[in-house]
Amino acid sequence: MTTTEHEALVAFPTLWSRQLAQTPDRTAVIAEDGTLSYAELDAMAVAIAARLKASGITAGDCVGMCVDRSPEAIAAMIGIMKLGAVFVPLDPEYPVDRLAYMVGDAAIRTILGHPHYQASIGKNLVGGEAAPCEWIDCEPSLWLDANIESVSFPSIAPDDLAYIMYTSGSTGKPKGVEIQHAALATYCYADIDCYKINQDDRTLQFSTLNFDIAIEEIFPPLLTGGAVVVRPRGRANERNELSTLVNRFGVTAIHLATAYWHQWVDLMVATGERIPPSIGLMIVTGEKVSVAHYRRWQQLCDRDVLWCNAYGPTEATVSATVFIPDDQFDAANMPIGKPMKRYEAFVLDDQRRVLDVGETGQLFLGGPALAKGYHNRPDLTDAAFIRTEINGEMRRLYRTGDVARFLPDGNIDFGGRLDHQIKLGSYRIEPAEIEAVVNECESVLESLVSYDGVDGKKFLIAYLAVGPAQVSANEVASFLRQKLPAYMVPARYVFLDSFPKTINGKIDRRRLPPPAESVVPRDDSYVAPQTPMQRYLVELWQDVLHLPEIGIHDDFFLLGGSSLLVTQIVARLTTEKNIELPVRDFFANPTVASAARHLEQTDGQVTNGDDDDILVHRHHLPMIDADYFTSDGDRLYAVRYSPRNRSSQRAIVLCHSIGHEYARGYRNLQQLAIQLCKAGHEVLRFDYASTGNSEGDCAKLTIDRMRQNLADAKTFLATRSGVECISAVGLRFGATIAATMPRETFDSVVMWDPVLCGEQFLSTTDGFHHAALTSLTRFNQVRSRGAIDQSFGQVMTTRKRNSLGAIHLDPTRTLGDSFTIVLTDRWDESPSAATWKSNQTHVIETRDVAAWNDSRYTESAFSSPESFQAITKHFSDAESRQ
Repeated sequence: MTTTEHEALVAFPTLWSRQLAQTPDRTAVIAEDGTLSYAELDAMAVAIAARLKASGITAGDCVGMCVDRSPEAIAAMIGIMKLGAVFVPLDPEYPVDRLAYMVGDAAIRTILGHPHYQASIGKNLVGGEAAPCEWIDCEPSLWLDANIESVSFPSIAPDDLAYIMYTSGSTGKPKGVEIQHAALATYCYADIDCYKINQDDRTLQFSTLNFDIAIEEIFPPLLTGGAVVVRPRGRANERNELSTLVNRFGVTAIHLATAYWHQWVDLMVATGERIPPSIGLMIVTGEKVSVAHYRRWQQLCDRDVLWCNAYGPTEATVSATVFIPDDQFDAANMPIGKPMKRYEAFVLDDQRRVLDVGETGQLFLGGPALAKGYHNRPDLTDAAFIRTEINGEMRRLYRTGDVARFLPDGNIDFGGRLDHQIKLGSYRIEPAEIEAVVNECESVLESLVSYDGVDGKKFLIAYLAVGPAQVSANEVASFLRQKLPAYMVPARYVFLDSFPKTINGKIDRRRLPPPAESVVPRDDSYVAPQTPMQRYLVELWQDVLHLPEIGIHDDFFLLGGSSLLVTQIVARLTTEKNIELPVRDFFANPTVASAARHLEQTDGQVTNGDDDDILVHRHHLPMIDADYFTSDGDRLYAVRYSPRNRSSQRAIVLCHSIGHEYARGYRNLQQLAIQLCKAGHEVLRFDYASTGNSEGDCAKLTIDRMRQNLADAKTFLATRSGVECISAVGLRFGATIAATMPRETFDSVVMWDPVLCGEQFLSTTDGFHHAALTSLTRFNQVRSRGAIDQSFGQVMTTRKRNSLGAIHLDPTRTLGDSFTIVLTDRWDESPSAATWKSNQTHVIETRDVAAWNDSRYTESAFSSPESFQAITKHFSDAESRQ
């Protein structure tokens, strides 16, 4: 595409068709495990359009998109626009009530969603009078079964809507910004012109689809012959995920929210890394840029990189102005630049008169990229989009609400907000929307939401008038999490009997308590740090979160932590302790207690000790011997842990779970074996037939065979150890197997997070398997199950399914004194689980979080300090009773 001053502002499908004709075989999308050419992406888009048309979608209809970043999400956007319909991003992370409002407000007839959101979101948004729309799974059948021969596409006018993007609204509800095709074309042309992107660029699609940086990341590159690199859904093992991702895919262009860019720079400085060599374009947008971070960026650069500070509200289609510092830039503040091509910017006074250079006023934007208005809100549209005369010519302008002034060189200096609107990270927040929800809380009489900042980091503060009522921050925050996106839930709370008021009856903000008097949402059980690692992490978290006191069981994210602040933690662990902690592992261990134990158990993390200390540490480690034993004709792999000074006359068999839970639990049972062995017990871990390193046919692994394997493992351990008293510790499905063995098999059994129902277990693993095939975190395109029946880590057959599905633990039956149950937090929240637990004699509940049924953690590491302590103490107490 050539960039001239006269590009036609036509519908995006027309622009897409032109580029498709020029570069059908070039790579358009790069995903984790493959690529799509322009022709392949278009074929997918046409097939999706055909499926939507068959469901009744016509020009002008709104189609919801409840999808993750993925190639099919990009294809769906193009396909929806080909029909002349309007795509509306529905963030899966939003509360269902908020999504339901958006669905109703936009009169969405059809939601295109990834299948793994059907159960949690789809069932609450479709069907019935409240939400009379249809859910269509965004999976292979969408384009495999579509009748693409019969689909025809309408003519689309430049004034037709392309998409609606919902943002925070001052009325207490989100408001939909309507973007027309002409506005989208205007922005794409301006983007290509300003940033000089071309067919050799690989642009990272990093943002969630409900934030308009995604528009910038996807559409301009696809009009140049370039490629869009889709960020994988799963978290990486590396501490610097972004740099790893850039290097892996050869990314050349990145668009980042300012706060995330700041953290990335800090992480590179902390880890001694350089800016990835493939990067040629870096665009930062969303908040005020720290000049100090820009200086650090320059020092990390080994090649010329076009660095840009972009500014623009959603109402002006992504970005409106851009500042590109030259080599002589030395100002204390970073300007927001000059208008992009076809955009206009004016600084006006209260009478809408143009101010001279250097005079401060309100910033207004103009040009064909302005939004049509707010969906179903003519009052808000008339207030924000005005018509006024500028230099003798009537213009339609958008009132940004931002204070600004023109500098002598033509750049715009940003001065903050006129109103109380807050820009937090990449998000624009109307405090009134949060206040409206806060006021729904019981006992809250009145509220005010503001923000405070420390070291350039902002956090929301809610001031609450509650009278004599006793209300906790945790109660309010828990209520808000059900109603608002996570980024809109305040991190600090100040409680007052009543608000100070001005003579006019308004809240007197100047007389409100300082932010330092705020409290954070936490439960009532504060536990002080005990170990050196816990004390270090508490001090680190207090510093990063700017809190005076943190307990070891406080959740980092519930205290106001974010993924951006996680990178600070990771960077400081590297620089201060020389510890490498992947971001993924931090998410799986969000408390000081779990994070400390995870770090303490990480191989090679014996710190602050001399060689003698290390030798003492090694002296306490068990002797480990790998071996095989025979069971039902198969050779089973086993690992025997022998204490150097055996003080117990008890040996313990550890029983793994199966499938993906075998992989998740492997390291934990390995660590548990060492802990038990240090306590003086002989321990055996083994793999069932056809799992791990054992021989056998996975498809033939039934309940009976697993029981036989376990019985033979007990005999093998008794023979090798010479101990007659044998106990078992089973994890998940292994616990269920151990519980259903004949009572005389083991002296005692510890059931750790047992599976109560085999059918439910299979349903969960089948769901994970389906998500792995369709979510594009592993594969470059959605895949079918194929001819072999599998369930996330194990081959299945009808016989095997029937066998595993039939096992269950009777909720009304008490197992007896020889059984001890150890449970992690949120182990099983079903009513039948509560009944079963209440009927057991010995139950130990811990704060460890394994999150077995949560797809966010299904492949993440987890830490089990309290579970280990409970299990070890159980056997220690049993020894003392003998």
